[in-house]
Amino acid sequence: MRKHNFSPGPATLPAVVFQQAADALVDYNHSGLSIAEISHRAPEFMQIIEEASALVRELYQLPDYFEVLWLPGGASSQLAVAPMNLLGLNDSMAIVDTGFWALRSIDAARELAQVHVLASASETHYDRIPKDWTLPADAKYLHVVSNETIEGIQYHQYPEVDIPLVADMTSDFLSKPLDVDRFGIIFASAQKNFGIAGITCVLVNTKVLPSNSDRKVPTIFDYRTHIQNQSLYHTVPTFPVYVALLMLRWIKAEGGLDEMQKRSIAKSELLYTEIDRNPLFEGIAVKEDRSVLNACFRAISPEIEIQFLAHCSKNNVVGIKGFPTVGGFRASMYNGMNIESVELLVDLMKNFKPEL
Repeated sequence: MRKHNFSPGPATLPAVVFQQAADALVDYNHSGLSIAEISHRAPEFMQIIEEASALVRELYQLPDYFEVLWLPGGASSQLAVAPMNLLGLNDSMAIVDTGFWALRSIDAARELAQVHVLASASETHYDRIPKDWTLPADAKYLHVVSNETIEGIQYHQYPEVDIPLVADMTSDFLSKPLDVDRFGIIFASAQKNFGIAGITCVLVNTKVLPSNSDRKVPTIFDYRTHIQNQSLYHTVPTFPVYVALLMLRWIKAEGGLDEMQKRSIAKSELLYTEIDRNPLFEGIAVKEDRSVLNACFRAISPEIEIQFLAHCSKNNVVGIKGFPTVGGFRASMYNGMNIESVELLVDLMKNFKPEL
């Protein structure tokens, strides 16, 4: 029996995507070759990466001055690569401290430039997104962590600023439509809403790339290098790109980003309603900033928490244990999670009878 996987990542994907990926790993399109052994420069793979890029363009309705890149290194590498490409030696960027991944972003950017931390939610244990701050005049861009997976908070409205946004969208990429013109760089690593671990999709608004800079960017980290080489400057992780293509096809076939957003809202409302109703559980994030993708909650006592985890495991629900710094539970409900799994989790909460 297949388990119901609420893991924050690597996360569950639709069964049909796993099956298509498994088939291609053995024999890609009856070619007698595995997808994993086809050269990244072969015509067969060129078709794969071009279709994947075209689908990202279509789903997000990207203008022609945006480029779609497929890069290794994960989202963590982009925390350094983005400021490296956008900032001169004496430039600064701004960020709002929303949690774990914002702190990682601050640390990475401080190795390269001045960082203005506009506000922090640390005093309330990152249960909300700070909204009362002033943007300094010298900031070249504002970095946002679109969705903090660990604390379960999400930007439902992006800050209105007159400088580009650079967004780590790892956990809500391809989950809702976007006004992309507000962004300079968007990056997201798999495996949450698309692909499998090993690939990062980076959307580059070429209008924000400086025409000249006093910073010497190493060739391998220069966005222009990968734009000029169609993401094939060096060997791209081919199988993860192929699985990303399968997920992109699935998202389009299922109704696109509007449908993904509709499903995310439905799944999260179902679970949050039970969290708020059930006296044994309580939510962690303030309601207006709750993530529709990572619902973080806790039991009213450590003993009940242990019992409920065991109850879930017994009923084939896995991956809901919260991050150590937050504790409690975290139910991740990305694109590949069907609502039936959420319904099962809610039923387990309703029927749970702890031994007190």
